[in-house]
Amino acid sequence: MANELQYTSVFQKVSFGDYGLRILSSGETSVANEAFAAIQVLADCVVSFTNNTDGGDTTITSLSLNAGQAIYGNFENISLSSGKLIAYLR
Repeated sequence: MANELQYTSVFQKVSFGDYGLRILSSGETSVANEAFAAIQVLADCVVSFTNNTDGGDTTITSLSLNAGQAIYGNFENISLSSGKLIAYLR
């Protein structure tokens, strides 16, 4: 089960990658039932994922991100069409 980010100690652990990470390359998909707090792009990529939130967009498909970009949320089911990224577990 994912950790609750509302606690300062958990937020700090996520910020420094203490829960681990997954490096995904073109054609790869994240492990089932894992949740991620941040995505950092290593090489320009096209990514799809679900964003487990109460509001806003919950399903993102074919989002183009540039190398060096980082996005934050409550991501699951990450699928990479091209490029390379680091997804930080929460």
